[in-house]
Amino acid sequence: MDNSVKLKALKSIIFAIENPEQHTNKLRKKSKFFSSLSWVCLFISFLLYFQELTGIYILVIAILSGLLMGFSLYLHSTSKQWPIVAKHVNIDSVISEINEIET
Repeated sequence: MDNSVKLKALKSIIFAIENPEQHTNKLRKKSKFFSSLSWVCLFISFLLYFQELTGIYILVIAILSGLLMGFSLYLHSTSKQWPIVAKHVNIDSVISEINEIET
């Protein structure tokens, strides 16, 4: 893994531990956005289907809807699990890893 990517990931973990409410709110907002977008895509695919339009774009929009809903569910479950997982993260180890990368 590239050091810049690793550093960014470690800093996001530090932010999430120090600001748990902001982190979970951010995840919930993203989850709601992707869920809404998924429902819009599903609605569009049904409209196209019932207008008897054929083509691969109906399939693509329906697949996109499913992928967006799956990502939304992933973010929702992550926001529920984070307070439990955060208790078990060793923040001193994360900070020392950040210091090693930055030097």
